[in-house]
Amino acid sequence: MIVVDANVVIAFLLESPLAPDARAVRARDATWVTHPLCRSEAMNALLQETKARKIALHDATDAAETTALLLTDRAEGCTPSAIMTTAHSSGLTAYDATYVVLARSLRVPLVTEDKHILRACPDVARSMRQFLLPESPMTARETRADYKTKRRSRARIDS
Repeated sequence: MIVVDANVVIAFLLESPLAPDARAVRARDATWVTHPLCRSEAMNALLQETKARKIALHDATDAAETTALLLTDRAEGCTPSAIMTTAHSSGLTAYDATYVVLARSLRVPLVTEDKHILRACPDVARSMRQFLLPESPMTARETRADYKTKRRSRARIDS
């Protein structure tokens, strides 16, 4: 059993670059647990895809119906106090903190591609690749441009 968030569900449902990883996660562990909030988040993402004309409305509706087959809704430990405390201490949104609280209360990994969750909650959050290859380092999947670092000029050592 694992907790998944909406971005993993959407990756599984749609043909995207992350679809193979999402399918591999599902093959490794088919018991996907999530907070009921995930269904609404997934439907919203599907709606955005239709508005962007990336998928047809009937395909989005079919995908939304498929979520009922993929997910088991749970809410153990997801009290307002736990969610608010986690969101405040981690800097996450209350939405994202809900997934973290659920995973922690069930003592299972949270599989996500959300870089904020991966950075803020390494105790429970795993990217799909980390879940599939547990020995891989705990890093968010990001491009180099996502990191704001100053480039140091080479100073002369002998000066």
